[in-house]
Amino acid sequence: MLFDVQMAIYSATVALNLSLAVAVGAVLAALWLANGTTTWSAAQLRRVRPVRIGAAAAAIAALGSLLPFVSASMAEVPVAAAGEAMGAMLAESHFGLAWTVGMGALLAAALASVIPSTGQWLRAVASVNLLVLTVALYTRSTVSHAAADGDLSVAIVADWMHLCLVCVWVGEVFVAGFVTLSGAIAETAAERAEAARYVENLSSSATFALAGIFATGLFSAWHNLGGVAGLTGDSYSIVLLYKLALVALAALLGGFNRFIVMPSLLAGWRAPDGRAAQRLRRFRLILRIEAVVLLAVLVAAAILSATPPRAAA
Repeated sequence: MLFDVQMAIYSATVALNLSLAVAVGAVLAALWLANGTTTWSAAQLRRVRPVRIGAAAAAIAALGSLLPFVSASMAEVPVAAAGEAMGAMLAESHFGLAWTVGMGALLAAALASVIPSTGQWLRAVASVNLLVLTVALYTRSTVSHAAADGDLSVAIVADWMHLCLVCVWVGEVFVAGFVTLSGAIAETAAERAEAARYVENLSSSATFALAGIFATGLFSAWHNLGGVAGLTGDSYSIVLLYKLALVALAALLGGFNRFIVMPSLLAGWRAPDGRAAQRLRRFRLILRIEAVVLLAVLVAAAILSATPPRAAA
């Protein structure tokens, strides 16, 4: 029974983290596209809006399912008999407080996603949406290994920044690979220029996020393991090394897109030579492969969140 519950916790955590990442990526895409004036930008905004709504709804469902799963695991009872444990968890535990605040933030994010908006109003609503998503991410950090030193510790802040930056990277890759760049770019110069600016924003923010992920991830790993000596071959260390290998692979794919594929893609949009569609397909394919690798990263992160680091203890 406990094994099944633990697997359910892993699955719900992956679903929650992926939903939060896609929500962040969709909001950032909306912020970039809100400045557009062409049909292409307007069409992508229409495609991104249901993604924002769906991601927020999926995150609410995933977080909602975590409460009975975690309560059943803590009380060592079947999920169907976890009602009393859920009440106690909400009323008396740190997890319950974090869950309540996180659910409130996600409900606010869902509300911000469904508000019809364009132009300046869209930028304002999307900014609020992004803010409440960072609050939801903070509550995830408060129930992680980083919370051992308190909810306002340096470790918590580093873990929260790490989660936010991971969501930026993962979310942008998923949204660009499967939504905004999934169709052909129109032939007008203005639309190609806006698509080029979108890709440049995507690449620049992903590069910034990756640098921050490396710095905050290094600090968090050092804190959780107690230094390099903490890599002792235990379960936490093994999963961490697998996660780092996957992150490195995703970074290589992103680097290949940025430095090899993207320059020719942008050049083809600015001076059409008949090969723009082929270059876009290659750019999109690499994004999708990167997305699959990043999904595996999220699975490893979910396992790490439920695995105590031996060295830190």
